[in-house]
Amino acid sequence: MSHPLFFRGRTFFYPTGNTSAIRLTENLPLEQKANILLLACGDPRHILYTVYTNDYKTDSTIEPQKLDITCCDIEPAVLARNALLFTFLADNGAQDRLDVIWNILYHLMIDQNSLTLLINQCRKLVSLAQDLESWQHGPYSQFLSVCNRETLSELHRIWSLYLATADYDPECRKRFKKNFLDGMKGVRDKLGNDVVMTSSRSAGPAAPLAVTAVPNQFRSFWSTGVTDDGLHSTDHATFVNPTFAFSTAGEKFAVHYGTDPVSGYHLAEVFAANVSVLSKKPDAVLIQKMIQAARSQFSQWCTAVIKIFLRSSATPHQLFVRLFAGDALMLCNALSYMNDNGVTATPVHISPWTSSTIEFEEQQYGKDATSPAPSTFNVIDTSNVSDHVGLLNLLMVTTPLLAKSLSATLYTEALLPSGDTPSQGILERLCGDIQTMSLLLGVVPSAFLSQFTTRSNVHESVLYASHAQYHERFAWKAINDDQPLFLQPDQLAGLLFGIYLKMFSDENVAQRFKAMSTSPMRALRDAEFVHYTRRSFVQLLHRIKSRVQADWTRVMENFDIKVVRDSSLLVGSNYYQEMCCHFHLLGIVTFPPMEQSYIRDLRTRKDPAIFRSWEETPAVVTIVLVVPRGKIAAVAAEISEAGTPILHCDVRNTNLHNLFGHISAVYGKLQVTGTGEKKRATIVEDKEVESTSSPLVVSFSVPSFALMMAPDLTLALSIRSTPTTTPIFFRKLGMFQSLFTAQLEDTRYVHVLAEPPTQNNVPTVATSLLPPSAPEAVQGGVFSVQMDETCSKIRLFTIRVDVTDPAGQAYLAAGSAVNIAQVSAHETRLCIEKYENIIGFPLPVDAANAKLRVARKSMYIEIIIPLSLSTDVKSEHTIAKRFSPVLEAGLPVLCNVHRINLDCCPFIKLSRKPGTFNWFVPHVSLMFSDRERAIRGKQSPTVKDTLVNLKDTLHALLLSVAGVEGNPSRSVFALRNTSTQESLVFIFVTDLRLDVGSHTVVADAWITPGTSTIRNKLTELNIHDVIAIKTDAEEAEAWRHLLPMLTDRCRTWTHKPTCEYLAQNAIPLLAKVGSQSPFCSCGVGVGTGPLLRRFKSIAPYATRAAISPLFAVPYLEKVGMPGDAAGDGRVCNACGKAGDSLSLCGKCKNARYCSRECQVKDWKVHKKNCV
Repeated sequence: MSHPLFFRGRTFFYPTGNTSAIRLTENLPLEQKANILLLACGDPRHILYTVYTNDYKTDSTIEPQKLDITCCDIEPAVLARNALLFTFLADNGAQDRLDVIWNILYHLMIDQNSLTLLINQCRKLVSLAQDLESWQHGPYSQFLSVCNRETLSELHRIWSLYLATADYDPECRKRFKKNFLDGMKGVRDKLGNDVVMTSSRSAGPAAPLAVTAVPNQFRSFWSTGVTDDGLHSTDHATFVNPTFAFSTAGEKFAVHYGTDPVSGYHLAEVFAANVSVLSKKPDAVLIQKMIQAARSQFSQWCTAVIKIFLRSSATPHQLFVRLFAGDALMLCNALSYMNDNGVTATPVHISPWTSSTIEFEEQQYGKDATSPAPSTFNVIDTSNVSDHVGLLNLLMVTTPLLAKSLSATLYTEALLPSGDTPSQGILERLCGDIQTMSLLLGVVPSAFLSQFTTRSNVHESVLYASHAQYHERFAWKAINDDQPLFLQPDQLAGLLFGIYLKMFSDENVAQRFKAMSTSPMRALRDAEFVHYTRRSFVQLLHRIKSRVQADWTRVMENFDIKVVRDSSLLVGSNYYQEMCCHFHLLGIVTFPPMEQSYIRDLRTRKDPAIFRSWEETPAVVTIVLVVPRGKIAAVAAEISEAGTPILHCDVRNTNLHNLFGHISAVYGKLQVTGTGEKKRATIVEDKEVESTSSPLVVSFSVPSFALMMAPDLTLALSIRSTPTTTPIFFRKLGMFQSLFTAQLEDTRYVHVLAEPPTQNNVPTVATSLLPPSAPEAVQGGVFSVQMDETCSKIRLFTIRVDVTDPAGQAYLAAGSAVNIAQVSAHETRLCIEKYENIIGFPLPVDAANAKLRVARKSMYIEIIIPLSLSTDVKSEHTIAKRFSPVLEAGLPVLCNVHRINLDCCPFIKLSRKPGTFNWFVPHVSLMFSDRERAIRGKQSPTVKDTLVNLKDTLHALLLSVAGVEGNPSRSVFALRNTSTQESLVFIFVTDLRLDVGSHTVVADAWITPGTSTIRNKLTELNIHDVIAIKTDAEEAEAWRHLLPMLTDRCRTWTHKPTCEYLAQNAIPLLAKVGSQSPFCSCGVGVGTGPLLRRFKSIAPYATRAAISPLFAVPYLEKVGMPGDAAGDGRVCNACGKAGDSLSLCGKCKNARYCSRECQVKDWKVHKKNCV
């Protein structure tokens, strides 16, 4: 594993989720099967909600989407609980037992009825899980399976522990309950009077309204162990719930102190309902309403799953769940190994601290599997794994598993620090510039490309404005990398060195002291989170080498010089030998001291005793250090206090000190046979660590020359020094914080091997797991990448286009002009008279500033083109390219707008009572960044931001529908292009809804072409209160591109073979073809029931659409709280004067003025945007 190894001194159990449920398939076309990988899956809320939102109404023409979901969690008890739920739902009569199932899943204390159901289910499951064959012949194997035998064994163990509690004698039961209740009390004592409002995140846009009730619900839960909704009696909940009592921590209370059952559900529908009424309710009533909402959602979601199981005979495998108990990074490595080598037995360990390796179940993953399990995925959700293992480690192992599809999406979540600039957090996590690192890794955040997002986390700005970090969810898309990249050696070496310094910035003492002077708490926190070893960097380098062509010999020579000369990293030189070791193992470079000629000469000169019996000495050997258990037991209390101290190994004497961070460790016995280079070792793992005294067997790779050059070497297992560990361990362990030391020649504790130790004769990952090799060089068509002067950011792409078409060659020879034009964000059109060539680029480019070098005799054109995006967001005139739906396999792919099932979105009850929507206006207004709010309404024809104009239109539409501030609700709108004086479309809004999964609001709308036919129908219906929203030409064009996305994102219909998108091979439909609408006609008149009440004659012309805010991207632009005069746009549109007493424009209620003179002066500009 590339992540540092750490002791698990404190282990927490996370039985329930701490973020609200999301729809996992929100970026997939509805017809596409979803192969989903969930890393650190946690509880099954995301699966339940996804099934629920994939359940379309009976009049839908779409077949139910098939879900194949692989769930990975390091905690077997999490998977045991998840499997319990799915088996409960598959049993007859499940619908009638949902209240009891809720108790089992979410109550710390349960009643006799719930306990009886749990014990009976465990008795059944324990019998079925005796072995894999028994499970496969059982009733649940049709929808639930395991990836390997070890996972089933772990599930059997956990279920057996639950079952065993039923046979406790009275004394044992009493002690069991006392320990559990003491654990609950310990949590209450730890929190004291702290206000825990984490669950308020689940209220999304209404989160500020939940900050009082949520902490009260949290305290109530931890005091009683139950959720009280006022409808279900909890008086008899006096029994310990076994599913909360057992975990990897053993039989002790380890439930995380932030656990709250309501966190995984959507609380917005509670607090957004009617604020003025809710504000008068006592806390007890609000708590009950939260619980009622959560239980109702749980019931609805589970009912959707039950429906699938009931019809499984007709549509088998509509939902299939596979479980893997183990480490997320290791599972990904094992899947890649299987994909590359075509074998189910891999050399990858199941998890740290075990020597067992991952062998996938043959019937699912083997070559002869009848229904093969997926090993690549179009949805990979990683929860907050990146916070624990490092974003680069995570991206390196997941990107090879992402399916080669435009709709395939990788999701990561992170707590980003609030830095000096909005992008500082993501830049620190990526260890480099977003575009540059994206190009090297092969994936890019989709919101970075569009520079807006339809998912909201603006409630983070409200709730955690004073905190040093905020929660962010990223959707990553694969980069189009059909053509290889080329970098100059000097620039690439400089780029790699910059990444290297950032990955190990915790070793930069000067930088740490500087950070301490400005932000001491953050500096201390950053010093504790060490995610990378030198192996991590080498694996990243191998990934880059597989994507980039260069003179790699020169690259590595230049990089090595920079590393050797560097003095900024305190222990950089100490880890140098480890880095060289892994350069060799992964085939990056072999430096001279590791070449056989050097090693043979060194042996002759030094005659090291350790290798005297060896005939041949390899470049890399494995050291196995056997650490007596007593050495670890002696500091057990300190390890527990430190939490998760990081381990490394030392090779040192009085003159040198080399460190090795990439180590493996397992408790057990070491069996050794043979001598010299034929010496072999096998680890017999101890599965009962707590009750035995077996030693800790530690192994790591070392360059063999390092063991020859210096005498009297001491080997050690040590705890890495950090601000937390040093005060705890220094006094007892000394300066090096070594748990155990031994001399190199001490064969009682030290073994030097030519090969790593094995488990059942399977070689370890260190030498056997190699990423894909670098591509062969190709002629032509290579993107040459030019960096900036600091070698940290990509500045230009250069590509040579050979003109091979005879007509194009003739035009070129005749001296015809050569032009380049933008087609989409990633594509340009190269034109020579009638000859055209579409050139695609890996990242968005700026054709307007491209340069061309034309070689008319040699018949080629060189394009030198800058990138168009950066973290420094600026106003843009033309933004249509940001809305880029594309066709794949005949289906539109929405790369930057998530899909939504409108019928699953709760209604927002409209009301004209004052204060009813006091959350609505701030939420919609926060779609603007601080920069955008400052320039709203102050644009000129020469300097304009079309995205701000489009957001202004959305802002006006949504507020008009809501009827805020006592105004009547409006429902009919016309988008008018002021440059042509034509209506682009008419918009009919029938409802406002909560998009709870994305923490925002959405207008349930119907769109028709802006034709005279519709105008006449409106006249016939006596509808004259149509709000005309004026747009200029650029905004109108942006709407043409956006509208097809808004209609396709919520469709319940399939695209027909005659779909205009297919006929034109274009989205939106080309205006020159004469189409009256930018979107296809496949959904016209479908499901128009809500329109019939008021707009019956319009319904045959209408297509449903989901219109929601387009939010600024928090890691690109600062999004502040409304209320700040300048940031909230409370400045005079004409002169820029800030203040709270400005007058509003009487028509649009948006623009503000300090005087009548300023309003008159600004009218020429403002009237184009005034509603």
